[in-house]
Amino acid sequence: MLPVNPHEGWTPLVPDTMPNGSPDMLISPLRPDLCLSYANTLSWRGTRAPAESLRDFAGLLGWLERAAGMDAAAMREVARWSDRQPRRAARVFAEAIGLREALYRVLSRLAAGTPRRRDLAMLQQALADAPVRRHLVEMRSAYAWRIDTSRPSVPHLLAPVLWSAGDLLAAGDRRRLRQCANDACRWLFIDASRNATRRWCDMASCGNRAKARRHYLKAKGGLI
Repeated sequence: MLPVNPHEGWTPLVPDTMPNGSPDMLISPLRPDLCLSYANTLSWRGTRAPAESLRDFAGLLGWLERAAGMDAAAMREVARWSDRQPRRAARVFAEAIGLREALYRVLSRLAAGTPRRRDLAMLQQALADAPVRRHLVEMRSAYAWRIDTSRPSVPHLLAPVLWSAGDLLAAGDRRRLRQCANDACRWLFIDASRNATRRWCDMASCGNRAKARRHYLKAKGGLI
């Protein structure tokens, strides 16, 4: 699972290097809330049966391409590797999910106060092992970050998620980090409201459910 000792390494995606001619990985400009989207890939955390949207390595690659803007050609190359190395791919996937859970704990505790040192250390180590944003290349009508995929690992694969988390923790927006007030939901979100008083991840779902429940309880108690 996820290494917690700074001296432990991450499982590389490949034993040595990617095949000759493999494309470098291109990553589109980051969404500020990307780390929250990744943490929220497990939904309804407050229930007995949370909803998992990342069920296997292929699902993780699909999410990275759709949500994180990872280059499709590089994702196809990693997918071909996973077909050849299913056991190693399964281990990398387990580490990616372990990192997601550590990230969720860091962010949810940050929304309420201060993260635990152990969880923050996991994030710090992953950030230290992630590639550096130093090469910009033109991609279609915009620009993207280019990272080397010669020896990719979980910090490389989840680089945009980790960059997003680091940017969030270092920025003033962290004071607007919230956890949905619906105890069954517990999604994380950035409160962009003018008064910074938003309580629900989505008013149309969790907010309306809470209002309906309060109305029901008042009616049941004979208050209305």
